[in-house]
Parts: sequence; C-alpha cells; structure tokens
Amino acid sequence: MNWGEWARRAAPWWEEDAPYGDVVLSSRVRLARNLHGRRFPHRLGEDELRRLREEIHDASLLCPSLQQARWWPLEELEELQRRFLLERHLISHELVEGAMGRGLLLVRDEAHGVMVHEEDHLRIQAFGAGLKIRETYEMAKRSSDELGESLKFARSPRLGWITACPSNLGTGLRASVLLHLPGLMLTGDLEKVLTSLRVLHVTVRGFWGEGTPAPGALFQVSNAVTMGLSETQILDDLLHHVRKVISVEKEARSVLLRQQAVALNDRVWRAWGILTNARRLNTREAFELLGEVRLGTSLDLLPGVDETALRSLLVITQAAHLQLAEGRELDARRRDEIRARRVREVLTGKAGPFSTRPRKDEE
Repeated sequence: MNWGEWARRAAPWWEEDAPYGDVVLSSRVRLARNLHGRRFPHRLGEDELRRLREEIHDASLLCPSLQQARWWPLEELEELQRRFLLERHLISHELVEGAMGRGLLLVRDEAHGVMVHEEDHLRIQAFGAGLKIRETYEMAKRSSDELGESLKFARSPRLGWITACPSNLGTGLRASVLLHLPGLMLTGDLEKVLTSLRVLHVTVRGFWGEGTPAPGALFQVSNAVTMGLSETQILDDLLHHVRKVISVEKEARSVLLRQQAVALNDRVWRAWGILTNARRLNTREAFELLGEVRLGTSLDLLPGVDETALRSLLVITQAAHLQLAEGRELDARRRDEIRARRVREVLTGKAGPFSTRPRKDEE
C-alpha cells in the first residue's frame, strides 16, 4: 500500500454518477451487528479483542463481496494513517484514539467495508456518490448476509438486532447523506429547515460527525429511529425528507439568482479568485470557498468547472491527506501552503504529483 499515492486521490466512487449531485454529495449506510454470546467490545480485554477480530477476518474471507478486501489491524498503523482513514469517513474518532484489537476491512474501490470493534463487533458500511441510499443499503446488506452465514449475530425476536448502544437496537441501521445547503444559509432559512428535520426524528451533524462544525454549508443528515420500523420504512422516510430539503434548497438558490444576482455573482467569483490565487488556505477557509464555487457551478455562474474535482478537493486537502502525500508530518503553516497550491493546481487543470520541495513562491 502506497499511502502517499492513496492520499492524492479521492475514493473511486466519488467519480461515479451522482443523482442530485448539486445538493447531495454522498450517501452512506452502516449496519451494526454483534456476535451471539460474546461481550461487547468495550467489555473485552486486548487478547479477547484480537482473537475475536481474527475470527471476524477469517469469516470475511468466505464472503464473495469481501474476499478481495484490504485488511488492517489498526494498532499496526501509525496515528497519521488512522487519521487519514478518519478523514475518508472509513473509521471513527474512537478507532483513531483506541486502535488496539480493532480492525478495518475495505474493498478496493472503497465503496464498502467493515469496521471491527468500534462500538459494536461489526459496523458494516457502504458509500455512494449523490443520493444513493437504497443502493448503498443493498451493498451493506449483502455483506451482512454473507457474514451472517459464518458468524451467528445476536438477535432478539422482540428487540431485533442487539447493539451496544440502545439507540441502535432494532434494525441497527444508520443511513446518512451529506448535503450542501448554501442557498438556505444565504437566505436565512437554514435553521428553520434543520429544526424541522430534528422534529421529524432526523439527526443533523457536521461534516466530520456528531459535535463537529459544518464548514462550507455541509451537513450530514441521518435517521434517528432504528427500532419499530423496517429497514425499507426507514430508508423511505429518510429519502422523503431529503428530497424535501433538496427542493427547498433549489428554490432558495433560484430566489438568490432572481433577487441578488449581482451579489451572488460577486460572491462566487471572489471565491474562485481566492482559490486560484491564494498562497495559504486553512481547512475551514478552503471548505467555505469551495462551497461558494460549488454553488456557482450549480447555477451556471462558473461554467466549465469540474464538479468531480470540487468534490475530490474536500477530501484530499484535509490535514492527514496532505501530510501522507508529502511523506512527512507538517506544521499548520506548511499544510496551509500546500493546501493552497493543491487547490490552485486542481482548479486550473495543472494538478500533478505533490512535490516535497517548496516552490519559489512558497519559500
């Protein structure tokens, strides 16, 4: 595994067709499963965690959907590599900090895999570009069914799938979409829409998960209820709510274009000018400006900008990605310089492999 090469590119699935891609960046489904008769991970010692982890890995080798997956015992990775996996939403904060006895299975295209011993014994997950909740669910369910042929999962006739946290009981299903909502933010209607979602039992989080900010008007929304409904009902409800948000976001963008065309054009082109000329960009500033440019491309104010490149920049300009691509740890100032350079190169079509030597304009 060449981590430097990996860090220079977003996951292959980002380049696939993205339904409603002007508002929905990605979809993700996670299924929580635990082994029958085994204590939850937080109650296991290191030796038990390792033995059970190997049992799960051995079972994965019998699964057609996971046979070619990469396998990492997470304590064998450096912290920077684990932070890189976190930035790609492949593992959680808990697995970065507590790696011993934990693991990650990941198929080659990064579209699905399994977190081992996060909160539950298995967190089976799948990803897709745009609004692909049903497709990602089917992908995760296939792996769950295959693993269930070798591993006996804990299930109650009354409670459904048994999980470490009661909030996941029942289906063990968490489906989420990453939304870009700059129109609602600029019209001042965002908080009203997000409050409505919470009332409808939809969880709203920031870009990096619970308790994190939402730079660039990026929000994760997911189902809050896992019990008392079938998987199909949960997915249908979430899709219904997401489509409502898509509709009001598009209407907000249309209002801005009709009523504030000059101000909107100025905002978008200023963002483009900074991104293509800046010599330093911190993470939040880059996300905010990339969000402005994405808004401009969706309204044809910036024709010819590659939408896939904009999505990729949200991934590859994060701190761990930049450092692995450079092959060394970097302080914040140097990361900001390299981030700015990478953004300039990608947006102006001059992107190439990173260089560990600073350019003259960055010395």
